[in-house]
Amino acid sequence: MNLEINNGLLLFIFNSLFWIGFSFLIGFICHLIPFSFYSPKNPIFKERFWEFGGKLYEFLFFVRLWKDKVPEAGELIKINPFNKKKLASRELSYLERFVVETSRAELVHILVLLITPLSYPFNPPIGDYIMTAYGVLANVPCIIIQRYNRIRLLRLLKKISRGSAIRRIKS
Repeated sequence: MNLEINNGLLLFIFNSLFWIGFSFLIGFICHLIPFSFYSPKNPIFKERFWEFGGKLYEFLFFVRLWKDKVPEAGELIKINPFNKKKLASRELSYLERFVVETSRAELVHILVLLITPLSYPFNPPIGDYIMTAYGVLANVPCIIIQRYNRIRLLRLLKKISRGSAIRRIKS
């Protein structure tokens, strides 16, 4: 019995370190990738027709109700820091950078989810199910938030760009 508790505790510690370590490593690596990779035209990040301009996330996942309650860990990595707190800004450069940050965060969560099977050799079968469930529950909501926010930001950028083009024409 005592041996089972010790093994369970060791497995819990190993799995916790696995998630923390790989999450920070992947986050760090993704911060080293040039901004140009995170273009909304990149096939990984481009909007899909089935997202219906973000409506899928609003009506199927109710993203507006919970997206602001999910903890933010991206600020822990100090490479290319970005302050998301001034979202009310309508500066094109700020909004464009925000789009990059949504793509970067999405990539981090996709990659963290994809490394889940690396933990399988160290876990019993039930541990594999727990690790998979944790990977999905900890990362899929974040991917949904990033895709939803990017769609909205790109729509806002387009609207602002159109407005400034009209003002230039009138001047």
